[in-house]
Amino acid sequence: MEPFVGNDYRKRVLAAVERRGGPDASDSFELYDLPLDEAERLADDAVSHRLDEVWAFWQKHRDHPKYRILVARLVAEHDARSAPLRHKTGRIAEARAARTGRELRDQERFELLDNAIARLNERYGGIPASKRAGLDDIGSMGGLAPEEIARRLRRHRIIDDTDVVTPPPPPPVPSLTSRRRSQIAELLAEFDRLHDDDPTPTLFALLHLDTDDTADRGLITSRAAALNDRARELPAGRFRAVIDELLVHVHSVLLAETALAEEYRRATIEEVTEYLRPRVRAAVLVEDELGADDHGFLLEDAQRRGLGRRDARAVIAGLADDAGATVQPTSSGGHHTPDPPPAGTRERLWDSGLRAARAALRAGRPVRAQEVVDDARRAAGDDPAASRQVAAVADEIDRVLRRAAGDYRRALALAGDRRFVAALELFEALGREARDIDLVVPGNMSLADHLERARQIVAAADELAGASRADVTPLLEMQGRIADHEELNTAAAGYAVDPPRNPRVLSAAGATTVQWDPSSTPSAVYRVVRIGADGSSRTLGRTSSTELTDGTPAEPTPPVYEVTAVVGGRHSAPACTDAGRPGVATSPTAPAAAATPSDPPPISAVRVEGDTIRFDWPDGVTEAMVVIRTDAAPSDPADPRATASKVTNMRYQIDGGVPMSTNIPRPCHVAVASCRRTPAGALVVASAFGRSARAQAPARDC
Repeated sequence: MEPFVGNDYRKRVLAAVERRGGPDASDSFELYDLPLDEAERLADDAVSHRLDEVWAFWQKHRDHPKYRILVARLVAEHDARSAPLRHKTGRIAEARAARTGRELRDQERFELLDNAIARLNERYGGIPASKRAGLDDIGSMGGLAPEEIARRLRRHRIIDDTDVVTPPPPPPVPSLTSRRRSQIAELLAEFDRLHDDDPTPTLFALLHLDTDDTADRGLITSRAAALNDRARELPAGRFRAVIDELLVHVHSVLLAETALAEEYRRATIEEVTEYLRPRVRAAVLVEDELGADDHGFLLEDAQRRGLGRRDARAVIAGLADDAGATVQPTSSGGHHTPDPPPAGTRERLWDSGLRAARAALRAGRPVRAQEVVDDARRAAGDDPAASRQVAAVADEIDRVLRRAAGDYRRALALAGDRRFVAALELFEALGREARDIDLVVPGNMSLADHLERARQIVAAADELAGASRADVTPLLEMQGRIADHEELNTAAAGYAVDPPRNPRVLSAAGATTVQWDPSSTPSAVYRVVRIGADGSSRTLGRTSSTELTDGTPAEPTPPVYEVTAVVGGRHSAPACTDAGRPGVATSPTAPAAAATPSDPPPISAVRVEGDTIRFDWPDGVTEAMVVIRTDAAPSDPADPRATASKVTNMRYQIDGGVPMSTNIPRPCHVAVASCRRTPAGALVVASAFGRSARAQAPARDC
């Protein structure tokens, strides 16, 4: 690991993090300037020294004119961000997450360039030399430096333009044959005869959709699945067989190939256009104008024949234009609103597509808007004015989609960490701005399901936090489901799980049974741990009763049994049997594990004075592990629900104790374990706390 240099760190790390948008787009290894590839080989004391160096650098730059906002956030999140890095196990897990995050960021940064390279390789079998400069332009659009682009291109073959072979023609696009269309029409006619309802002119109408929904594959899939489920409820017969055959056409025409679905849409539009042509000509024959009433009637007629409102308006406008007439369409409210005479069918198609895309974006459906704007881009063709307008809307939609996808992934991660209050805020914002984002970001549930689940959990936490009760079990259980509800955590901080009482050992017929009196806290589950004479421990199991049988063969020295009550993920202080006198219980506040002979001398006289933890150092001990837990006393130095941090006696003397972070909720429980170094330099933490190594930090004065 290279020495820490402040100026280099500011230019190399802070500038990059600020440019990417803050710590959320980075990882702890980059922020603390730790080599990711050496995560498993770094010593704990070297990492702690680096963390202290970076923290001191941040403190000095809190008023920096350019980085003060970024540094202020890094300082505020230092304790939580640095905790996993201080010990090897947490550091390895953090390194795996950091590697995954960097790979994802690289994929996003290089996505535009990689797509262009892939298309060139597919078309020419390499990268033509004449197109090399164009790749530099594409890479710079994605924010890549020239050396990054050159490094990416080393993986691919550069070929001379004389070596470029004209690629074979693309495979033919599947077409919708007239025979296939006839089969679909016959089945739809039979479907209409077998059920008493409105006519079903198209496959879209079978799913209660129209031609405007051609690009919404997610909606078509869900409607097809719903129809299939309803068909399964029908008795066997011709009606069910017709539905099954129509569903086969839905999947093979509307869902298999986008081009095939678009051809079916165009065929439907052409058929309705020929039906409407004489009717439009008759309506404009006298006054050379399509009146509002006639326009509304024709619009409804076109929609009954399977067209969407957008396509129907475009067809009617095109027919009126062919007849040399103007149009007076009706608005949704029934008022007459004149439309300017269209210049041509293509212009009306891309213009109506843009309006539909903007409407979908305003309605919070950017995925749908992107599909519609793609149709508008195809309709615009080579018209430069139309292309510019389409590109502007497409860029806006793309920005909304990128931001929504990032917010959705963050919300899913927050929900996975049980931080539902923060997740709910993001889910609600997405429900307003991008309610169809779950169509492009995979997940095990839809956005609506995630939103409803988060609302239910937060509402239940609100209710429990504000209610007064004698039974604290629901409160503690809810705290195990949601981690960032301040009122709930504050309400739960005043409660503790009472330990079991009078643990005892009964031996009969070669079997050893541990019994105890129940905890006074209702609905407790008990964890039983067996601690051997050599200090090794093994969990026997969990039970809701008040006894558990140990099937381990008897040992010359009786073991110690530790019984802990658990409610909603919160542990009581353990109660232990006595190794010398089986059947006699120790104090409920006894340590969670017996100290082993190899443990260093224990820390003693732990106390909390204001915001500082102080204790007495035994002779020969120069490092200690401070363990803090908010809901209960730490069971042992490796308690997974506690936060641990190492301190040296030199830092202790400089600071006059161990300062407590303001981010740690109060009141809380504090315990300190002594540490020692092996000859190889590895840090070994004592297996248990000393008799006077525990204290409780009271609530801060307001």
